[in-house]
Amino acid sequence: MEPFIQAAPEIDVDEIMASIRKKIQERKDAGLLKQSDIDEIAEMELQPLPDFLEIPHIYEPILYPGFAENMAPPAALEEAIQERGLLKAILKKVRRLLFPWIRFMSRPLYVELKTGILDLQKKVPIVLQSSEYIRLLHNAMHNLIVEASKLKTEEELLKTKVRILEDKIEFLENRQRALEKRRSGLPE
Repeated sequence: MEPFIQAAPEIDVDEIMASIRKKIQERKDAGLLKQSDIDEIAEMELQPLPDFLEIPHIYEPILYPGFAENMAPPAALEEAIQERGLLKAILKKVRRLLFPWIRFMSRPLYVELKTGILDLQKKVPIVLQSSEYIRLLHNAMHNLIVEASKLKTEEELLKTKVRILEDKIEFLENRQRALEKRRSGLPE
């Protein structure tokens, strides 16, 4: 029967497992691990490791800065760059001729945006002040609702007390009538 874990002959699996068991026992003794946590980890379903070649590489290589420059670009990209060289030079000249006209045409937009930003900066204190007013109004409304709720419960309590008093008065009136009938029925 083959062992569960196979490793190279120079790797001592038993020593590694003993080290792992020792660390687990130390953490259990320190109170960092509970037996239920260990059982949960032991019963966890094993998932396959992801294939690192399938993970897209979207970040710049920070650890190996020269790696991207030393890598050869795809052949199709080199051909496209060579074909566009003449076109790029022509467009550069056209841009140089058209840039003053473009700047002239976009100047009103730039001025309008700049004045709009300045107006917004002037209105920022108003916005902050109105947000303070909103907070104050919210707190006032909250306090009014709380007080109205208290008054409503107090009103209901008073209505209940009035009903109880009305029942007591009615009982006393009935008792008084019964006593008066008794007295009137007796000869004096």
